[in-house]
Amino acid sequence: MKKLVIILLSFITLFEGKTQEHAWRDIPYFLKEYESQYNQSPKEAALAWFKDARFGLFIHWGPATLYGKGEWVMFNDKIPYYEYEENTKKFKGEKFNAQDYVDLAISAKMKYITFVAKHHDGFALWDTKASDYNSVDYPSHRDFLMELSQACKKAGIGLFIYYSIGIDWHHPFFLSNTLYDPARPHYKENPEAYKFQKKEDFKHYLNYAKTQIMELCTQYGPIAGLWFDTVGGVYQHADLFNIQEIYDMIHAIQPHALVVFKTGANGNEDFITGEREMGSLSSVFKSAGLPQSVQNAADISWEKNKNKPAELNIPIQTLGWAYHSSPRQRQKTKEEVLDLLNNCAKMNANLLLNIGPRPDGSILEENIKTLHEVGCHLDTFGFPKLNTKNYMDYRTKQTIRTETDNEKENQTAR
Repeated sequence: MKKLVIILLSFITLFEGKTQEHAWRDIPYFLKEYESQYNQSPKEAALAWFKDARFGLFIHWGPATLYGKGEWVMFNDKIPYYEYEENTKKFKGEKFNAQDYVDLAISAKMKYITFVAKHHDGFALWDTKASDYNSVDYPSHRDFLMELSQACKKAGIGLFIYYSIGIDWHHPFFLSNTLYDPARPHYKENPEAYKFQKKEDFKHYLNYAKTQIMELCTQYGPIAGLWFDTVGGVYQHADLFNIQEIYDMIHAIQPHALVVFKTGANGNEDFITGEREMGSLSSVFKSAGLPQSVQNAADISWEKNKNKPAELNIPIQTLGWAYHSSPRQRQKTKEEVLDLLNNCAKMNANLLLNIGPRPDGSILEENIKTLHEVGCHLDTFGFPKLNTKNYMDYRTKQTIRTETDNEKENQTAR
């Protein structure tokens, strides 16, 4: 029955996508000042807007926050599949107010928000029909993405949607960790829910992912773009992911929508985003012991993309990306955020600054204070001047970490 629903949804959303494609040839709300460019090329107009935006707000939030140990907690602590699923029912976001996030972005002079709609645990924060593992079917009974998209549109803030296509610890037919290490938590015995047995099974996951991405492109108005994660598995199994087909689907439905997948999954992304650092990920994968073919794929994508518009994504906190209750957790100050903006200007890149809200959806007071102070500074002095000449000298791999995090991120993922 579930397969039939997904097939029917695919046909329905494809039809809706074709009709909305024409509707969205009218200028998206965040591109109103780029009309002449938009009439020539929707994508070029979106890229011009993106380069002018300079500063964005990244939001990592979801059921993992209930544990107060970051977004990789299900993997790191090997939390049993059904236990995590059951505990997710406690995730209700009772203090989540989309307007609070938009107001925070505006106060900091940010022009866009990137919202994690589905992280590696597979839980969707929107009303997806591809699965009942989502915030509408679960006890919160809210479409958090819809609430945010409406608030962004009203304020003129662009909305990027983060989607974890490269890892899904919940879907029955995602890869096994014998094929890709972080594909599954390393349980002693796999739960019955995990059905993947052979590579041909992966098509069930890919169809599921395409259905969800189609929903994101057809149900939430004109979006700024799709922000994909993680890229390691795509390098290792490019033939299974066929990522270009997904890019083409997005651009067919929303011609202006920008697609980003770290510093590149295949070199055809619209812009690049570096996680704490800029450059090819080949050395990361080399140190993780991945094959030379994976390292080569990272280098090839970087060489194709390195001169494109860029963004550096960095958390405002020192531990992880999602909420951490550890006493070791520390939030960046106004001065540190301004330093990040200066460093990004040198490499001719935007800064995407991440916050990790509490499980109830409320924003940490320290983050509100800091970003308000940053906004006041920018009001007075403006953004640092962009380096448009020798910025490639600065687009080198410079890790920005102020302390060691015990919550290790799996480097084969990235």
